[in-house]
Amino acid sequence: MPPVTFAVIADSHFHPPGIPEQAVWESDRHFNDRNRAAIALVRRARPAFAVHLGDVPHPVPGLAAHAEALAVAHETYAALDTPLYVVPGNHDVGDKPHPWAPAPSVSVEKHAVFRAHWGAPWWVEERDGLVLLGIDTPVLNSGLGLEAEQWAWLTETLARLRGRRIFAFVHYPPYLLSPDEPEHYDNLAEPARSRLLDLLVGAGVEALFCGHVHHPFWNRHIGDTGALDIYLLPSTAFVRPGYAELARIGPGAEHGRDDGERLGFCLVHVDENGHSVEWVRTGGVTVEPDTVTGLGPGEARPRCPVGVTLRHSWDAVLDIPADGLDPFRRKQARNDLVLLATWELGATVLRLPFEDLRRPATRARLLALADRGQRAVLWSPEGLSAADLALVEAHQHAIAAVEIIVPRAWLDRPLPPLAVPRWVAPLGRLPAEEGRYFSHFAPHGFVPEDPDLPRASGEGVVVRIDPEVDAWEGIARAARHVTPGRAVMALVLLPRAGESVTFTDDAAVTRRVALAALAARAHPDVTVVLDTFQDHDRGYFTRHGLYDRRGNPRPAARVLAALARLLPDPGAPGERPTRDGDVVAVPGLGAVHLVGGDGVDLARGVSARGVVGPVLVRA
Repeated sequence: MPPVTFAVIADSHFHPPGIPEQAVWESDRHFNDRNRAAIALVRRARPAFAVHLGDVPHPVPGLAAHAEALAVAHETYAALDTPLYVVPGNHDVGDKPHPWAPAPSVSVEKHAVFRAHWGAPWWVEERDGLVLLGIDTPVLNSGLGLEAEQWAWLTETLARLRGRRIFAFVHYPPYLLSPDEPEHYDNLAEPARSRLLDLLVGAGVEALFCGHVHHPFWNRHIGDTGALDIYLLPSTAFVRPGYAELARIGPGAEHGRDDGERLGFCLVHVDENGHSVEWVRTGGVTVEPDTVTGLGPGEARPRCPVGVTLRHSWDAVLDIPADGLDPFRRKQARNDLVLLATWELGATVLRLPFEDLRRPATRARLLALADRGQRAVLWSPEGLSAADLALVEAHQHAIAAVEIIVPRAWLDRPLPPLAVPRWVAPLGRLPAEEGRYFSHFAPHGFVPEDPDLPRASGEGVVVRIDPEVDAWEGIARAARHVTPGRAVMALVLLPRAGESVTFTDDAAVTRRVALAALAARAHPDVTVVLDTFQDHDRGYFTRHGLYDRRGNPRPAARVLAALARLLPDPGAPGERPTRDGDVVAVPGLGAVHLVGGDGVDLARGVSARGVVGPVLVRA
């Protein structure tokens, strides 16, 4: 099938014109303009079609403002030059049935209003080789005749379409973290939850897109007969502030409700090999940005030239306090923002501690990521047990290599046999460096001209590029050690200051990341990995990374994402990038200017049809 891209929007929460009556929060005044800016970006992407996951207006059904807000929504969506399909949310047809639901429950009368504006509340469409399935989740468990009617339709429809490429769309997600979690405000109750999941998995539905939570999450649901990717989307208007609890630092603006970097929509790219989901951050802007990298039709999706080191947990499960919309129950959620950031960059190599493979829940997610093209380099500073070796053997398709960290004195010792490549990294300084000073923080990895390199066994070596070493030069020197029997990983350490001094120079971080990405394209035979990914804001050597502790991008991440789109494919034939001082010439792209201490920011001269001028890089 030819590739298809479609857009998914969620939770727009339009207000009536003027100052909203419910504008308790300052950000409420911006919802309508934020949605207009988001739709301008959707238009720029020119998807084949768009789907809205419900909660189009903010005023709930029954209020006079409900109809006024819908008029604003229709006016805004009229700018779309592609078909728009809508499923109902609780602000469209009423809350799911429950005694503590904060708004009026779902009803036939409210559904009639929805039908008048958007058509049937459940539907099936066949477009571009895909089957689109819209499902009305507020009505589930209601006992209304509408519910029985939908179940009969859904059962027959899925039986008829089994085996096709089916993508389903709902408002309420079946669950937030686990299929056996108790009911709360942000999931479906039983028995509808299990019944719906069984039907979707049984029919081979490829992905389910959900709204309502205003926060991005991803789950791989494993059923008796298959697996289903479940995506929970951000809002285009505001963040549910309770989910600020997932960050390890304080909330953003308005106690987390106005954290604009978490707002946006998704583009779904489908081809014969599967699908990928691209989160387009709108930043909460109220006017269309002048320059957005990568939204033009036919522009490449990110192919990150470097791997990333995830030192912080990337699948931590946290409690959301009993408060707000769930005043009587804590609910649990996983902080997926770090993982989703790696998707945003197109990173395919994740450097992780070996213990991630040992933990069953994390291992399950690693295996699911392997199906998406992401593989792990697992570092281990201790001997591997027989159980560890068996884990590697059983799950080798998800593992790019095991980085075996050993004291320099042990380099001559034999390595354990593994079913994947073994990359050796010595622990400690060279003998010539010992005695100069004492530090509790021993480095690991060979230096580029390390005299101990010939002693290394295994299928590869790890070469450390220290912060004071120019990233381009360090990677070029590491590349000299690549031989037919030896792979090289260049571990590029991001800038840092002393152990008690915080490094906050984002320009320097950005410049180093850009140089590493460009050098990785110049030396495609070297696996380049950045260390680290997120800010370190406590402990030793506190420093900025590519993303802050809320999962929001710093300048380095924005530039790396742009380079990941613009740089030519590493497998493509032709000349490689070359460097002359602060200018890197990239065949097929142009000149990338590295502007001294100002770091980098791609003010690109690129259109949907290619490069139209040099790529200026500036902070």
